[in-house]
Amino acid sequence: MGTYALGMMSRAPIYGGELAQRIEELTRGAWRPGAGAIYPSLRGLVERGEARIGHQDGRKVYILTSRGAARLEEVRSRIRERGGRFAELRSLILDLVEPSERAAIMLDQLHNSIRGFEEMYRSPDSITDARARARTLALARAELRQGLARLDRTQRGSGSRD
Repeated sequence: MGTYALGMMSRAPIYGGELAQRIEELTRGAWRPGAGAIYPSLRGLVERGEARIGHQDGRKVYILTSRGAARLEEVRSRIRERGGRFAELRSLILDLVEPSERAAIMLDQLHNSIRGFEEMYRSPDSITDARARARTLALARAELRQGLARLDRTQRGSGSRD
């Protein structure tokens, strides 16, 4: 949660309730951290010198420091380098559920991935260049087409004709 808070602070100073609300929004209500989780995390960022406390509109806000910005860039770099590896964790999660439930989970993940692209396009701080947006959409379409073609080949190869 601390790293996510640093990311929010990189856009603007934040207060604890705002952090909890944003996490709840992003997880679609699956998690709304309480004060017992939020404030110790923010306090830790301040203690490590990654954030500092300020005041805005009579509220205590948390502001990113240069040390926090450096840590955030380090984390972002690791995500860029290893981003694909996060998907590999999916195998561990699927191994925990019954085989009959796996297809529904994967369809839900596909749905959420597409929804993520929709939200990304609606976001004002997302891809602003029209050419980059068009290129990203073309790449997503191509990936979906290729994936569906692989699924079709797999199904034909297994002899299944449902």
